[in-house]
Amino acid sequence: MAKFDYNDDSVVVIVGSGAGGGTLANELCQKGVKVVVLEAGKRQSSATFINDEWKSFGQLAWTDKRTTSGNWRVAKDFPELPAWVCKTVGGTTTHWAGASLRFHDHEFKARTTYGSVDQANLLDWPITLADLEPYYARAENKMGVTRTNGIPGLPGNNNFKIMYDGATKVGYKSCNTGHMAINSRPRAGRGRCMQLGFCFQGCKSGAKWSTLYTEIPAGEATGRLELRPESHVMRIETNAAGKASSVVYMDAAGKQQRQRARVVCIAGNSIETPRLLLLSESSKHPDGLANSSGQVGRNYMRHTTGSVFGVFKEPVHFYRGTVMAGIVTDEAGFNPKR
Repeated sequence: MAKFDYNDDSVVVIVGSGAGGGTLANELCQKGVKVVVLEAGKRQSSATFINDEWKSFGQLAWTDKRTTSGNWRVAKDFPELPAWVCKTVGGTTTHWAGASLRFHDHEFKARTTYGSVDQANLLDWPITLADLEPYYARAENKMGVTRTNGIPGLPGNNNFKIMYDGATKVGYKSCNTGHMAINSRPRAGRGRCMQLGFCFQGCKSGAKWSTLYTEIPAGEATGRLELRPESHVMRIETNAAGKASSVVYMDAAGKQQRQRARVVCIAGNSIETPRLLLLSESSKHPDGLANSSGQVGRNYMRHTTGSVFGVFKEPVHFYRGTVMAGIVTDEAGFNPKR
């Protein structure tokens, strides 16, 4: 692994090692750029992941005490845990289910399609599906998404078989095990899915794509990537011109460090990124970095999930197999007549 001096201002500093930060780090390293990745969490592995929901939550989740102000809360019952944020090398790519779906064309035109939403800044995207398709294709190939690039779909587990039977009986036509960034066969040096049932707890077989064991090791192999886990970033400092010039963080020993940088990339997540930008105020940026619009920290949108459980006469063993067993897409299109 590379080792860069704290005063080396030729490095690019990336805060966060997940889907954005980990991938960016490798892409830069492959092009000859020196990179320091600061990650608040520890570095786990397929060997250290825990196949136990609650113990794994303690291993991978951000559970640090938080302070809040104002009269609005995301979650009143869990004030210190407003959302499930991962604090580990690889970020949310260690925890995600692997589902890799493309937006539909109409979803890029949310305001045009659905109309305005009261007290929300709903806008159409400035790009279209056609603009994004080449990048979707590149990502699907890199991650090994099933049902793309000739990669077969995952086998159907018991959950899927029961869902499929029910879906087809009521007339649905499009029901399968989905587009998943989980190897259905060995690929890119990683084995196939073993159907262990603990996708959310970190993939112990390494079949699910994660920057932890794909992008980050590839970047380290170039000799141009230094990963610093257990590095909790506190603020971004700027120079006389108001440009980001260094990152201040607490290292694993609790000692404050300052890493100089030519460029700083913030790739935390929808909570940690705005938090860090707002904490990085200065005389030139009194409202925080990248916040001339006053919109940093606003327009937060939840990833919501509704769950329904059924009881069957015969054993289903629903804990076996991939967490996202399958998908029905017949109603995914925009149809206001429904």
